[in-house]
Formats: sequence, C-alpha cells, structure tokens
Amino acid sequence: MLTTSLVLGGSLLAAGAAAAADAPGAGVTAVIQPTMTSEEIAIEGGHSIQGGLFTLKTANGVIQTYCIDIDHPVNITSGVEYQESDWKSSSLGRKEKAQDAAKIRWILENSYPQVTDLKKLATDAGVQGELTKEDAAAGTQAAIWRFSDGKNAIPKDSQAKQLRDYLVSEKNKGIAAEPKPSLSLTPDSASGKPGNKLGPFTINSSASEVKLALSGDAADKVKLVDKDGKPVTGLTGPVAKDTQLFLDVPAGTPDGAATVTAAADTVVPSGRVFLSKGYTPEKHSQTMILAGSTKLSVTDAAKGSWKQGKGALLDSTAQVECDSNGVRVTVTNGGDEAATVTVKPGKSLTVQPGKAESVVVPVAEDTAYDITVTGPNGFSKEFKGILDCKVSSVTPPTSSPSAAPVPTGTPTGTPSGTPSAAPSTAAGQPTPAGSSSAPGTTGDLAQTGGNDATPMIAAAAGGLVVAGGAAVFVLRRRGRHGRSAA
Repeated sequence: MLTTSLVLGGSLLAAGAAAAADAPGAGVTAVIQPTMTSEEIAIEGGHSIQGGLFTLKTANGVIQTYCIDIDHPVNITSGVEYQESDWKSSSLGRKEKAQDAAKIRWILENSYPQVTDLKKLATDAGVQGELTKEDAAAGTQAAIWRFSDGKNAIPKDSQAKQLRDYLVSEKNKGIAAEPKPSLSLTPDSASGKPGNKLGPFTINSSASEVKLALSGDAADKVKLVDKDGKPVTGLTGPVAKDTQLFLDVPAGTPDGAATVTAAADTVVPSGRVFLSKGYTPEKHSQTMILAGSTKLSVTDAAKGSWKQGKGALLDSTAQVECDSNGVRVTVTNGGDEAATVTVKPGKSLTVQPGKAESVVVPVAEDTAYDITVTGPNGFSKEFKGILDCKVSSVTPPTSSPSAAPVPTGTPTGTPSGTPSAAPSTAAGQPTPAGSSSAPGTTGDLAQTGGNDATPMIAAAAGGLVVAGGAAVFVLRRRGRHGRSAA
C-alpha cells in the first residue's frame, strides 16, 4: 500500500485524505482470482484443508502466490486487492522469523512454479511416482506453512507429501536476502526551498532498466539529478540498492511542483510479500508470498514541491513495522522554521528545519488503526490500515473431520465435513458454502486456513465480472483454504 505524503508550507492550507500505512513504493497491485491449483492437506490437530497455489491478476499480467498466514481468512468479497510490500510490514519482518523467512525463500526458488519441469523436481526431491502440478503446489504450500506458521501440514497425496518432506529437510539451506521490489520510489513526496536539491528519492528495482521522467507545470524549471549532481533520465543494468535521486531547484524559481515517474518492465522476484489492501477487519485478507510472475509493467511516482518565503514545509509518511508492533510515522521539514507536529493518538514531534523525526505508534495485533498527523498552517494527514504482523494458533477441533456429515450435493472429492449449513442454490448456479475443487484438480478457490469461527468468502455481486454479461459469483465458506472440518 503506497504511503502517500502531503506537502504543505507557509500559508498553504489543505486536509489530507486517508492513506494506508504500509511498505512504501511497492509497484504491483493485483486482485485475487477464484481458482487455485491445490490438493487436500492434513493440519496438525485433526482437520484438513485445501492448500496450494493462488492466482492473482494485475493490470497487465498474472502472479502466483502461496499463503504465509494460514489463520487469517482469504476474503475475495468483491475481489480483494493485494499490494506488493516489504517483509518489515509482515510477519516475516520480525527478528525471530529471519531464519524461517530464509527457509521459505529457498523453497520458493527450488520448487513449483519456479521449477516448471516436474520430472526434474520429482527426481531432485526423491519423489516416487508421478508428480502433478497439484501435488507440487500442495507439497510446496505445506512446506511453507511449516516455516511461516509453525504448522505441521501433511498433504494427503503421497507424492505431495514426499515433496514436502524434501523441502523442509536439511537440504533446505535458506536464502537470507530479501528480494528486491519490482519498483519502488520513496518517499512519495518531498518539499523544500528553491536553491536546494529536494530529496533524496530512493529507488529500488528488480528490472534491468528503469525509465525516469519529470512532469507537471513546473517540470521545465527543475532537473532530476543523481547524488553527484549529474542529470539522469534512466537507469540501466542491475539497479544498485538504495539509489538516490534529487530534484535540483534553482534559486529564485517560482513556487511550484514536479512529479518524478519511474517505469519498468520486470518479472517480480519470488519471495515478495503481498498484503491485503482492506483497511477494516471485515475487508482484510491473509498475507501472501510471491511464487512467480509473468513480465509486468510497473510504475511508481513521487512529487517534489518548493515554496519561497519563511515557514515550515512539512511532509509525512507512515509504514507498518512489525518488529516494533506498530506504525512508524515520519515527518520531514523542508522549510526554515521549526514545527511542532501532533501524531494522534498520543504523540507529538518537534521537527527542525531540514530534519526528519519519527515515532512508532503502537497498534494491537489484528486491529484497525487510524492515525492523524497535524501541524502548522493546516497541515493534516491521516493513515489507516490493519496491523497483521503475527500468525496465530487455531484451537484444534474436538472431533475428527471424517466424522462430520457431508451435505447432499457435495461434489465428488470435496473434503468431508463441508459445513452442513451451506445455503441451497438455484439451478445452474455454482455450489456455494464449503465448495472447492476435488483434491488433485485445479478448480474453485481452495479454502486456505482460518478457524470455524471465521466467516470467509461471502456471496457478492460486483466482485468478479465475467465477460459476456455472465453472472458474478463469489464463494462463501468457513476456513481459509478449504477446511473440511465442520
């Protein structure tokens, strides 16, 4: 979720719109699709769920993800959106999860779909028998849950189980480095006085080429330069980590602003985290991790503003910091007078000219936050979101899922124990609550995780639009990945 900054200074008055506080500058937004490549997986405690590979659609391609957050729901009511993010804004960003994150990265790089040759994967993993893509997806997901959620998850299929056992064995040496973002340009605003260089704007990308451009009414009055003051219009080759760019604003330039736009085509690296863009508990959805992507076009932008005269020039950004159990709010002052800023609830900062100050606002796990930053001359900015930094445990069901009744009309192969309270359907409509594809197939959204007290996907119109005016359906069920226990 892009962190949005508001630039204000002197006598300029404005009110900031609500913005999500999360990993800054992430480039890819995607919408979850109602199909998965999955099979049945037994979870320690006696219940089974469908688990495997999700597909999410971007504006110009697709990405595939696995779950790293089994006890939160997959919410696709109206088609939930996801945003590429950094590890620090997820459970993987906690210090105690560093080794687990490295193990997950190794799994992603050494299993399906990064390894598309399933015969080779089976040979490498010592799998006896044919390894299908459903086996590979289920085995990989079960292995990931071992490290992301501490779950002893065992696929029901023998080949999938063998793959899972290989992926969690001592052969998994881990990959410690967090993958580069597809494209990020941060912060998304900076302000200052003419005669100075505004910034720095920090760019990171996995792309081999990044194009840069200036736009806006005052774009012809300034130059985009590197840290050495040399004009720059693009970057080629591997982009060095934390490459810095500046807006060079000549002295005497009239008040104005310019937008820096970065654009690239890239395959997003596996291991990037994707966070739900839902800002309330009802709309929030579980965290995903990228398994693979097509080549995507991505952009990011930042705004530079300058103003003559005396006064503070304030900007504000915010980012979830899971290792700090809260949201870090940063306020910068590009003006020439100090400013006292209030960060509600309960914090205040004094920011000197040319300086930045930050404070962590504590937020309880799995709760919505609403943080307002206010300062001199009408400066105001609001940040909203959900803190989802920890995985939680599900209390195992007291009865075996195999003893739960199977409702009439349950498709062949659907896990037993599908909730018997599923509503009836009209002729020609898909089976709703509790439905999933038969194990070993690619079908409707497999329900990945969640406990029986968590209502999942609600039937809703306006979510996924089928070409040709076909009806729109969103599955509703209990348990995130296809829980088979009632």
